[in-house]
Amino acid sequence: MSAQDIADRAGLSVTLVRRVLRTHTQDPTARDIARTSADAILGIPLPARRTPNAPGLTDSAEASRLLADLARAGWPATTLAQRLNVNARTIAEVRDKRPRLHLDLALRIRRLHRHLISLDPADYGIHPTTIARTRAAATRRTTATTV
Repeated sequence: MSAQDIADRAGLSVTLVRRVLRTHTQDPTARDIARTSADAILGIPLPARRTPNAPGLTDSAEASRLLADLARAGWPATTLAQRLNVNARTIAEVRDKRPRLHLDLALRIRRLHRHLISLDPADYGIHPTTIARTRAAATRRTTATTV
């Protein structure tokens, strides 16, 4: 859950929640918090780990890597976007530059990767030239980031 999600559910300010989330090494002047604030935060029920609509934001590094793997396998962004029920531009942003994304989208990308990575896109109606173009673009992106 993000600091904003915690603050919303606990009825506290996001600034207070961010201060609580900082570790002692990040903020050596950290002070104790009021018992009522601690109880409000600790009383928030945690969402189920596999809930498809889990709240919060997460780092996009894993999702970006998984989407790049699927692109190298020949799966175009438009097909992935249809299967994830998002815009193709969202797929491109997550794959290339977006630093954070919603947790439910990250979980759906992980499930989709597990399902599609061993399959051949041509068996699912993707045209061979589209597969080749997707693979070539994925290779260009990989070499551009390593240079």
